[in-house]
This record gives sequence, C-alpha cells and structure tokens, in this order.
Amino acid sequence: MQYYTDIKIQPNPEIAPQVVLNILYEKLHLVLAEQKRNDVGISFPEADKNLGTVLRLHGELDPLQDVLEHRFVKVMQDYALVGRIKKIPEKTGYLLVSRVQAKSSPERLRRRSMKCLGLTEEQAKEKIPDSKAKFLDLPFIILNSRSTGQKFRLFIRQSEQTSRHSRRVQHIRTQHNGHSTQILASFEITP
Repeated sequence: MQYYTDIKIQPNPEIAPQVVLNILYEKLHLVLAEQKRNDVGISFPEADKNLGTVLRLHGELDPLQDVLEHRFVKVMQDYALVGRIKKIPEKTGYLLVSRVQAKSSPERLRRRSMKCLGLTEEQAKEKIPDSKAKFLDLPFIILNSRSTGQKFRLFIRQSEQTSRHSRRVQHIRTQHNGHSTQILASFEITP
C-alpha cells in the first residue's frame, strides 16, 4: 500500500463527530464490499480513548481513486473533508488494525449454550450469570447489523509493528485473553 488519503469530519453543531464517523465507516465498509476491495485499508490516526475525527484510507492509487469516486463519498462531503491522495513517505513504521470482540453478552452466551449444549434457560442462567460480562477499554464504532438490524460496537485496536504483515486487508480470527480478534489491515504508518 503506497498511498493514503485522510477524511476529516467537519465540525457541525447539529451532529456529533462520533455519529458522523459511525456513518462514514459503515458506508465506506459497504462501498469496499460492493467494489469487492481487499486492497484498501482503514485506520484512525487520531485514535486514543475514541477514534478521533480523521479516518485514513490506505491503498494503491487506482483503488483509492475508485473508492473516492463512489457516489456515497461525494454525498459525505457535506459532513467530511476528503483530502488529496498522497504517497506514503519512504521512512515509515507499520500499523496493525484489528477488530476485538469481547464475550460481553451473557444473554447471547446463554442462548448459545441452550442451543449447543441443550441446557434449559435456568441452567444457562446459572452457568452464565450477568456478572460474566466482559468489557473492553478500546475505542469503537457503532454499526447496524445488516442481518439483525441491531446496533453493535466494533472495537478497534491499532498497534505499531516492526514490519509489515501483508499488503492486503486480512480477515483472520484469533483468540486472546477470552476476546476474539479479527485483523482488519496491516500497512505503513504515515506521519
């Protein structure tokens, strides 16, 4: 991935930046899926306790141009400023962007236990009390599930790496400390 562009959320007294970021991310995700893109990654250069107001796209020149020319991106220009595409400087670090999923819903875990293990509702409640919920201290985006229509939090972990893992966006699931991690992308860090 040799290029990047920043999309900066514009201040708006009627809508919080996080709400715009949620919508922007969800729509960009749909654009990437529609275009069958696994060569464009997303990072959040201002991420700290929240994801900030800048969403950065990484990729090669043609794929980035294709994404930015999509009708949705043009509509979002009322809420966000799309920067020009820039070449990544030669001396950069690397960034791994991962989705982390906590086993935070005792209700969901109980339903699964009832289905898979044949437990009754009372047995499942006894085995998995509400106190078993785990929460993450990571920034997140709130998305709408396309299958259930429910809102859910997509927790994002970004970590600097010493080398690049891949030039392509990956979808690899791993388990660590009771949390499911899905590697979303690995690419050069830009200043």
